[in-house]
Amino acid sequence: GGTILSAIFLPEYISVGASGGIFGLVGACIADIILNWSLLFSKDINSEDSSTPGRHVKVLIWLVLDIVVNCFLGLTPFVDNFNHLGGMFYGVLCGFSTLERLPQGFFGVHKDVSGTLREYFVRFSGLILSAITIFSTMLVLMNSDGIRSPCSSCRYLSCVPFPPWREQYDKWWYCDNCGTVTADATRDKDTGFFNEVQMICPDGNSMKYIDVSVEAIDATDKLAKNLPSYCRLHCDDISW
Repeated sequence: GGTILSAIFLPEYISVGASGGIFGLVGACIADIILNWSLLFSKDINSEDSSTPGRHVKVLIWLVLDIVVNCFLGLTPFVDNFNHLGGMFYGVLCGFSTLERLPQGFFGVHKDVSGTLREYFVRFSGLILSAITIFSTMLVLMNSDGIRSPCSSCRYLSCVPFPPWREQYDKWWYCDNCGTVTADATRDKDTGFFNEVQMICPDGNSMKYIDVSVEAIDATDKLAKNLPSYCRLHCDDISW
C-alpha cells in the first residue's frame, strides 16, 4: 500500500526498503489494540493486578512516540513518508479485516449480542475499505503519466525544506523537483570552460539558456551539481 502511494505522489523517485512493510505491521498493531481495547483496560480482567493497565499505557506511549519520530524523520530528503504512512494506513485496514479478536469468554467475561454485531461490523467494514482503497489507488496509479504527481503540494508530507529561517536559496536541503532537470552545455574552444547551459525546466517544456562563462567551470560533474541551483534561479514552475 505504501509503495502505491509513493508511486502516485512521488513518481520521479524510486523507493526501496522494508520501512513500508514495518509500518504495515505497526498499523496492524494499532488495529489489534483498537479491537481489544476493552480487554486491555477491563477492570474485570485486570482486577488481580492493578499495574497491568499502566503497563499497557506505557506500551501505547512508546508506540505513538515511535510513529511520531519516524514521521518526522520522513520529512527529510531520501526518506519516503508516503511509504511509511501508506503502509501504516493499509496495515490498519487489513488488521481490522483479518485479525482475530481475542474472545472475552476466555477471560470469563461474557459479551452481549450488540458486542458480537459490532465485532462483525468492524471486520466487514475493514475488509470493504481495504478493497476499495487498494483498487482506487491502483486505478489512480494506472491512469497517471508516471511523471507528474496529481497533488504537487502533497510532497511536503514527505519532505520539508529546512531550516525555515534561511533564505529560499540557502537551505540545507530542498524538496523541489529541480533535482530531476537535464541540460546540455557548450564549451569555449579556447579556454575549455563551459560558456552556456541549455536546461530543460521541470515542466518538461520550458528551455532556459544560461550564461555560465563567468563561473569558469570545466568539469562536467561540477556543472551537473550546479543544475538544481540554476533551476531554482531561472525556472518558474518549481514545486517548492
